[in-house]
Amino acid sequence: MSHMRQFAPALIFSTVSFVLIAAFMLAPQAKGEMAVAFPPFTSEETAWSIVRQAGGYAVGPTQLPNIVVAYAGDADFQRRARDLGALFFLNATGLCAPQLDRETT
Repeated sequence: MSHMRQFAPALIFSTVSFVLIAAFMLAPQAKGEMAVAFPPFTSEETAWSIVRQAGGYAVGPTQLPNIVVAYAGDADFQRRARDLGALFFLNATGLCAPQLDRETT
């Protein structure tokens, strides 16, 4: 048990560093292409409607129906989308990459 206390600060520092680096790597630019995440069980149709209301453009759906890839022409898009129900924004890569073989609603 005392050995764990000795390693606790190093473990905490490593965890915080990993989270900060991951957040930096996953954060999108203020404008341009980005994945927009909505609460679970938000339909893809609702997500696209909110993207359009916030002034964004449809790029494509992702593998997850509550995350869509949008193009934001200005830096205020994220604020407007958040006000309408978006939770957070990510780079459009990996699971959040656009699935262009599917049609958007």
